[in-house]
Amino acid sequence: MKLSLAPIQGMTLAYYRNLYAEIFGGIDAYYSPFIATTSMRKDSLSLFKDILPEVNDSKLDIIPQLLGNNGDDFRYFASKIADMGYKEINWNIGCPFPMVTNKKKGSGILPYPDMIKELLDDVCQDDSYDLTVKMRLGLNNLEEGMKVVELLNDYPLKGVIIHGRTGQQKYTGHVDLDSFETLYEACKHEVTYNGDIYTLEDYKRIQTRFPEIENFMLGRGALRDPFLPSTIKGNVIATAQKIDKIKEFHDTVFSHYVNILSGDKHLCDKMKEFWTYLSIHVDPSGKFMKKIKKSRTSIAYLDIVNQMFDGTISWYESI
Repeated sequence: MKLSLAPIQGMTLAYYRNLYAEIFGGIDAYYSPFIATTSMRKDSLSLFKDILPEVNDSKLDIIPQLLGNNGDDFRYFASKIADMGYKEINWNIGCPFPMVTNKKKGSGILPYPDMIKELLDDVCQDDSYDLTVKMRLGLNNLEEGMKVVELLNDYPLKGVIIHGRTGQQKYTGHVDLDSFETLYEACKHEVTYNGDIYTLEDYKRIQTRFPEIENFMLGRGALRDPFLPSTIKGNVIATAQKIDKIKEFHDTVFSHYVNILSGDKHLCDKMKEFWTYLSIHVDPSGKFMKKIKKSRTSIAYLDIVNQMFDGTISWYESI
């Protein structure tokens, strides 16, 4: 059984992945947030800064992800990534956000199998790396996803990751396991399950329904509960250790942002995003998050956090 961490824009960047692996562990492969391909042919390393070998822990299995709908552009960017030593590249045809889908990218390309075929005909000529695909059930409906899976079956892909929602759903509602099963059974490639694994019970329920699936991708669930991957793998962590690990995680992330962001507003906004995920488990009442949202300075923010870790706010009782 292999667990991977989904790419989440603005969050799961190199420093985050490195730190997550060091403190929490349990993840076998980390997918980097997508790099959008363009027709510009420039050698600026800034486009690839998150996957540069020197900023990533060499012990981690990092899988870069590309977002685009043009074969020439994809091959150019993929060649640059392959030159860095990466052996696998993932194509994102699952991103659900309108600013992406309106350009027929991400899940916005799913209703256009001819565009997908044209890109794959071009990209699959290059055997210097393995190609995987991350997709959804469709942009609007399962019929779109079925046509895409049948198309993907004709290409030498290393695997297909399927998120059990349509693009139109974004992250609302629940995954559709019946529709996922339809695509899973139709797909000839190795399938990775993705979607709504928030607890050990979620994982067990999905694994029981699909016992032949060996690869699972965790997204928001792993950010909300960073102990989840290790828990799934059978590692039990005492509550006191959890508190210490979350404090270490927070303090290191905070210090990182202090060094790269200018001004208290940017810093507080970024930490609010950080706690938006983690507070789901550590602050079920929402009282702590309300105080965080009201903070406007780093001093006020740290005062709240210090109270929390000093035990004056009993948030940790839910861990």
